[in-house]
Amino acid sequence: MKRYCCEKFANQLELSREHSLNIRVLKFEPKDLIDTEKRYRFFITPGYTLADRSVPVYNIAYCPFCGKDLFKFYKDDAFVNEDDSSFLYP
Repeated sequence: MKRYCCEKFANQLELSREHSLNIRVLKFEPKDLIDTEKRYRFFITPGYTLADRSVPVYNIAYCPFCGKDLFKFYKDDAFVNEDDSSFLYP
């Protein structure tokens, strides 16, 4: 069973990528990161489709609702809700 830092974060995380503002969690390969111990990245994004590129994103490290450190709290692939990082790039 998943456990979230707070209900508001869970609600935003469970939205599909196409809905308004939502939270996306991606897991990167170590070769793509400077800090290889933190493979998960957390983003607030507007609604987008997989065809969209250069989507405006806001990188977050702390929950915008309760303040928890996301890198310490979420360390499991069960929370990854995006597997295609192409929306980050032109």
